[in-house]
Amino acid sequence: MTDETPPTGETPPTGETQPAAGSQPPPPPANWQAPAPAPAPGPAGFVYGDIPNRIVALIIDAIIIGIVGAIVGAVLSSILGPEVKIQDTDKLLNNLLSGNPASVVEINYFRVLVGAIVNLGISAAYFVYAWTTMRASFGMKALGMQVGNFPDGKTLTQNQAIRRWAALFGAGYVGPLLGQVPVIGGLIGLAGVAYSIYLLYTTYQSPTKQGFHDKFANTVVVKASRTA
Repeated sequence: MTDETPPTGETPPTGETQPAAGSQPPPPPANWQAPAPAPAPGPAGFVYGDIPNRIVALIIDAIIIGIVGAIVGAVLSSILGPEVKIQDTDKLLNNLLSGNPASVVEINYFRVLVGAIVNLGISAAYFVYAWTTMRASFGMKALGMQVGNFPDGKTLTQNQAIRRWAALFGAGYVGPLLGQVPVIGGLIGLAGVAYSIYLLYTTYQSPTKQGFHDKFANTVVVKASRTA
């Protein structure tokens, strides 16, 4: 017969069953949830804005600006005439018979210049106003993103917003204007494509997702984080 009296000073457990040696722990209850993942880098409650979300936001913004630009363009065309005009039938026939198809259309270069300047102004006003008053464009808001000063997240100053817009979109508006110049037009177009790739690359490789345009303006884009 074995003495099972507990050592002096120890109180035998009451109402508790000790698991047998080698037994498995009981499974978690049915409503058990895995612990939340470690927070991603960035301000509390936010993660740095990723490239896919930012591209979608820009597409939304481009649609909005395009609609406004189309309305303004229609007004300009009614005042200054269309950018491109097809010649009348007699003149068109004479040009074709003379082997001069390049003269089939007439380009109103003044209208093209004015339209480009107006579109540039619409884009700049849209983004600068949105970034400095709402902290985000409508496209960014749709995806839960906002842009602020780096690293404290304060609302952008007008100077910051203008610098960011110029670095992000300026080339896209100036390029087509210079692209009308003979010979160098193609080179300017290639330079614009290369610059866009550069912005994507610098954004991708940055731990804080700050591309050249964000570094230039000392800004950062963040997105509201979501728990799994």
